[in-house]
Amino acid sequence: MISAEASLIFAKACEMFILELNLRSWIQTEENKRRTLQKNDIVAAISRTGVFDFLVDISPRDELKHRIVPYY
Repeated sequence: MISAEASLIFAKACEMFILELNLRSWIQTEENKRRTLQKNDIVAAISRTGVFDFLVDISPRDELKHRIVPYY
């Protein structure tokens, strides 16, 4: 069982998480001078951002074509 208030908080937290990952992935897209977000942009954003460390184990490592310097 979950209360209605808790489900609203979970929905907002998911929205904020997806927004943050999308924005950081878009930075990668712009750095590569492209207009289309690709899977390797998401992988790079996960690798470069400490807050997404919990996703490192499930992100495909072969998508990174060059060494990435982390920023926070």
